[in-house]
Amino acid sequence: MTTHEQTARNAEIVQRRLGGETTGVLAREYGMTPTRIGQLVRRHREKAGEIPARPRTKAPAKREKAAERIRPRLRKDELGLWECFDAGMSRRGETPREAYDRWLNASLVSEFDKQLAPYAAKVAKAPEPIEPEQPYRGPVIVIPGTKAAPRALTMSPAMALAAQRARAAQEPLRSLAGIQERRA
Repeated sequence: MTTHEQTARNAEIVQRRLGGETTGVLAREYGMTPTRIGQLVRRHREKAGEIPARPRTKAPAKREKAAERIRPRLRKDELGLWECFDAGMSRRGETPREAYDRWLNASLVSEFDKQLAPYAAKVAKAPEPIEPEQPYRGPVIVIPGTKAAPRALTMSPAMALAAQRARAAQEPLRSLAGIQERRA
């Protein structure tokens, strides 16, 4: 079907619909959906000025837009070196590739520093000095038929150091029974 024939067909559909025929009958006769018939009639009435045109709306973005692009530029400076630069920084090298690599490393480092600044401030605080763990001094039940150890159970120095590092690096475990944090 040519465009001219399609336009004539659409005009005929609109005239018949405005003449009082039902959308369902027209849809079956022309092999269209009733929704498409409604669209044709609405477009005709908008163009004729009978109804105001609906403003077209864009589909919502599926995801957030990425951060603004960083666009490095390359140029040869007065010393014969290549310079790679953007709005924030500039790096030089003997070849374009070397200049770009230097610029890329510097820009990545600065971006990581910006992103990690809140965490670095938290980690930079001096931790409270932690005393080494003391052996258990509570009541001991001696079970008949067992041999008592000659000394209290203590951790090896390597294990004590590992426990100390773990305690400094992580929050105490909170449970339903409540927190029973040992202060060394």
